[in-house]
Amino acid sequence: MVKITNVFGDRYSGQTGQAGVFAKWKGRQYRRAYVIPSNPKTTMQKVIRGYFENAIDAWHAYSGLQRLVYSYLATGLVMSGFNLLVRRWMIAATKKLDLPLVPFKGIKQIASASETNTDEVLTWDTGVAELVNAPAQIGSLLYTPGTDDEECPVLIDLDMGDVRVPVAIMGTAGETSAPVEALTPKDQLVISYTAQGRTVTREILYTVPTGESSIPITALIDQLRTKYAPVDFASVVFEIFDESLGEDNYAVIEGLEIVANITTLADTTPTYSAKIKATKTAPVAADGTATYVSYTPLADAKLELTKQDTSFITWRRYSDLAGYQPIAQTYEDQSYDWTLSAGLYVSVIKAAQSAKDATKHELVEMTAIS
Repeated sequence: MVKITNVFGDRYSGQTGQAGVFAKWKGRQYRRAYVIPSNPKTTMQKVIRGYFENAIDAWHAYSGLQRLVYSYLATGLVMSGFNLLVRRWMIAATKKLDLPLVPFKGIKQIASASETNTDEVLTWDTGVAELVNAPAQIGSLLYTPGTDDEECPVLIDLDMGDVRVPVAIMGTAGETSAPVEALTPKDQLVISYTAQGRTVTREILYTVPTGESSIPITALIDQLRTKYAPVDFASVVFEIFDESLGEDNYAVIEGLEIVANITTLADTTPTYSAKIKATKTAPVAADGTATYVSYTPLADAKLELTKQDTSFITWRRYSDLAGYQPIAQTYEDQSYDWTLSAGLYVSVIKAAQSAKDATKHELVEMTAIS
């Protein structure tokens, strides 16, 4: 049935016999000729359709943040972010160029002040210890086990899905020294967890490369990261896969979850509910400690990115009550100029940032205007 919009405001669209087809796209009404599609199913046609399917699969694998950056990039092009990715993908695939990379993403934590909490004594209750303040989820917390408690060679900041290895793992049981069985190439560190309604089983975080025999200490710039975040509290299991013993040979190892919930009262006073949880053996010693950086969150700080030396905005977002500022950017459109601003605070400006640097996890402390 045909549908068009007449002078009375009635709306119509569709096929008018074989005379033509009326339709609307992104608010624009148009008419095209009626044709019977040709489908010869040639080899090249199948190849092109394969490229198109791959582009759609890539889009579906992106997070909401990664899709949002394409929406910014599509501004002024009269197309959606999805259409832009598909166009770039098809051009690259047909011309045998590099396909679009998965956009980099991260979270900034915006603060008006910060301080280091040193050797805070932990009180454990069935494997969970409350923290006095909320630690910055930028790899700041270090855990020192109490007497006779197990060492935790793997830590995860749940809000960001960042996994840290503070001490190199040497053995298949998670030992950091004197392993019963040393790690060998192709052994893996894996994680199981739930996040955003998904149940993830044995996602690979790290595979021991040829010539190596350990899972090394991870610096922040080389952070291991879960595919999905935030990760649900009390859902994490870390394991080592021993490749030499074949399939399904996994050993659960010690680990630590870190979570920080920040809310703001009516008088803008931040309140904290922060805690850590052992993922395997519940600590019992009274002398375990944690050292971490805590911060005073700054809400409504505006982060804006533009393509370098232009006014084309590729990202604009405001920090929430916890000072969190999610961000994503594409490799193909780098470099970027980066500006963080807030009322009564000195703006933070960074020029010529790569996509990786622009989106890296970091705590940004803003200075009040004197």
